[in-house]
Amino acid sequence: MTTQAEMIEVIRAENPNGLRVGNEENGYTQLSEADYEAQISQWALGRLAKEAKAAEAEQAVTDKATLLAKLGITADEAKLLLS
Repeated sequence: MTTQAEMIEVIRAENPNGLRVGNEENGYTQLSEADYEAQISQWALGRLAKEAKAAEAEQAVTDKATLLAKLGITADEAKLLLS
């Protein structure tokens, strides 16, 4: 699993020139270094949460398949038993 520091480095590599806020109509303003660091830290936490959720979902599928294999039944047979 990726650490927060590793994820921050990935985001920095994706945004090497810093971050800007605004739009084409009103113009853009470059974020200060402190705001830049706070924003990429927040993004890193968000990405890590998504990774963790995906890993949990994948583990649940694996656990279910393992249980069904131990019981010697298929997923379709398990559905029939539960209905």
